[in-house]
Amino acid sequence: MANANPKGDGSTVALDLSTEQVEILRDHLADWLDGAQRDLTTPERLQDPDRTRAEAEAFKRLLAALDRGEIPVPDEDAYAALSAAAKSADEASNYAEVVAAHDALYGLLALLEAGQR
Repeated sequence: MANANPKGDGSTVALDLSTEQVEILRDHLADWLDGAQRDLTTPERLQDPDRTRAEAEAFKRLLAALDRGEIPVPDEDAYAALSAAAKSADEASNYAEVVAAHDALYGLLALLEAGQR
């Protein structure tokens, strides 16, 4: 299992995110951390409690990174946890369908707008 910045070389990346993006991320990360911690109250029900523990720790590190404005890299556990959470969020919100509908609607709107000129 990877640790935060396992190379220990102090490499960090500045978080170039808007205030709105930071707040969105903070809300999502806090929710995911809460869910992982709730799941860990009954570890015997989990397929892989160690993975859930790693995810919870990764979410804590990511929340701390938002507060600092920079993130230690590499962090394989944080990458894996965030990747899985992002995919799950996309699936839960039907992201692909929302994007397709958005593109279709604004494509048609652009045609109508061009026809008004």
